[in-house]
Amino acid sequence: MKVLLIQLPIPRLNFGLKTGNIPLGAACLKQAADGIPDLRVDILPEAVASHAGDQALIKAVAEYHPDILGFTVFSWNLERSLYLAKKIKEKIQTRIIFGGPEITPDNEPARSPFVDGYVYGEGEGVFRRLLTDETFWKKGRVEDRSGISYLGLGSPYVNGFLEPGAENFMLLETQRGCPYRCGFCYYHKSRKTLSMAEDGIVLDGIAHALDQGVKEVYLLDPSLNSRPGLSALLEKIAGLNRSGKLAFTSEIRAESVNENMAELFRKAGFTGFEVGLQSTNPPALKQMNRPTRLPVFLSGVKALQDQGIAPTVDLIFGLPGDTLEGFERTLDFVHDHGLYDHLQVFPLLVLPGTAFRKKSRELGLNYDPHPPYTLISSPGFSSQDMVRALDLAEDKFDTGFIPFPDLEVSFKSEKGGDLYIPLNGRPCLAKLILEDRRDLLEIESLARNITSPFQVFFGPAVRDAAYQKAVLTCISGQNPFVPLEVVFLEPGEIPNTGDLLAAMAIRRPHFLDQDLRYLYPEPGNRAVQFTLVTKNSGLCFEGEMRRQVFLWDRTGLPEDSDFKDLAYLDGVLIDSCLPFDRQKKFQDRIMPLHEDILPVNFADVRLQTRWIQGTGAERYNISLLRDFFGLRSCMGC
Repeated sequence: MKVLLIQLPIPRLNFGLKTGNIPLGAACLKQAADGIPDLRVDILPEAVASHAGDQALIKAVAEYHPDILGFTVFSWNLERSLYLAKKIKEKIQTRIIFGGPEITPDNEPARSPFVDGYVYGEGEGVFRRLLTDETFWKKGRVEDRSGISYLGLGSPYVNGFLEPGAENFMLLETQRGCPYRCGFCYYHKSRKTLSMAEDGIVLDGIAHALDQGVKEVYLLDPSLNSRPGLSALLEKIAGLNRSGKLAFTSEIRAESVNENMAELFRKAGFTGFEVGLQSTNPPALKQMNRPTRLPVFLSGVKALQDQGIAPTVDLIFGLPGDTLEGFERTLDFVHDHGLYDHLQVFPLLVLPGTAFRKKSRELGLNYDPHPPYTLISSPGFSSQDMVRALDLAEDKFDTGFIPFPDLEVSFKSEKGGDLYIPLNGRPCLAKLILEDRRDLLEIESLARNITSPFQVFFGPAVRDAAYQKAVLTCISGQNPFVPLEVVFLEPGEIPNTGDLLAAMAIRRPHFLDQDLRYLYPEPGNRAVQFTLVTKNSGLCFEGEMRRQVFLWDRTGLPEDSDFKDLAYLDGVLIDSCLPFDRQKKFQDRIMPLHEDILPVNFADVRLQTRWIQGTGAERYNISLLRDFFGLRSCMGC
């Protein structure tokens, strides 16, 4: 029997960003199934799962031809998983299982005739039953009520079922379950009691991380402070991590932290914690069943800060019991106490399985039915208030909490033509460069093997709108869940992006339409980015998901005054004929200034990769980009 497990990533509009798409759940299932005779369990390689387009994923699964196909489902990949399940079922005979946080008894949108089984909560026990008991499939929807904890099996990393991956990052479970019952969170529902991994298992995982040269470990607990004997465990971790090579992060209730505990965290190697404040408004705290003693919260945060540990404070707007005025008082509290160095601000998500979803009618919560189920309005927040709330936060802290897609429009390689990246040893098209019209049959063939996300470049000679629409229709029709960027190189006139968008078969609303809802005041397209590159100052390309970039193809390179003159635009693309080494020296000079000038790109993919490594290495998977452009060393190339 062959089993294949898949976990799809959060959609993004920029290729090469770190995805964090670590299939820990799949690895736990594989570990739990170990020892069953005549069974092979594989996890779809992370590079393919995270970066392949829809058709490429379907092909990869069909070629493997599993007897059982399992999807780990989150809000960000539910609709794409349903689509792939349908298409795969049409190609091959296989049984399909859905499990993960999104699979709950009350989540009807997850139902599909193409899915044979749904697993609620922890999956190891159910998975073993499905693999060994044919009659168990007849149940259709199952939940493990045995109470058995599979944490005792140890970390899948240690036992050889999961690798740290290209991002050199590990997730380590020390417990399952949560003692708190917050109205917006489902975590406690999946396990009604706490289950703890023994200290030895945790320490084995940390020793493995050190042996593998891992840089960061995230302790995957909803609240680390609920673990009995935490102080003793931290002392043991500190002994293992004497070198300080490992950095730890996790979640914690700040009220549980005192000076002694903060010092233990620092000695163990913790560099940051997510501390969920959510609100300071008493009615909102009561509604979400999250009593918070603000003076004690502040004391805990200060204790962490005094030890050099960065607390990331989370805030939610749109909570039942809250109002725009109440949220503004929360912002004032955070500002007045200096809690905004690491701040995250989110709209309320009315998630399946949560108390807020169960009581949504009673509470008057009007939310989007599509993932991630963003609140639209409530008795305390009008739809205008929801927009205003984020505006208030961004104005208060002079920052953006919903990031715009990065500018990355390099398109020239030494070989010329389209740009591919190897995914699990096979080339996959990432940038389609149309310098001239190409036959639509060729485009149709290419569309079966693209990355996600994907870029299409229309050169100066490809201005026919009907042809552009045909290309985009073909690509999106075969890959309706792949985010696209359409780049117009010296188009001569402003393209009609509305017509182009209408011609695309991209699934709407796309997850990005919801996740990036607050990039602009009104909802709309967020899954297709349009970028116009020109040196024609007579063109003006503005509006939602539109940006205009200056094409710098002059004999010299930009001076500081040029960057100031072009600051009204969304970026500059440097396409220079100057020697490579001279352009590298130019990069070295302006890299320290990159945050103070408009976004800079380079047409040459080698220079662009070097630029990303020097300005955004903490956010990008540089080794992936090196593979993308066939480079061995970006900084030295």
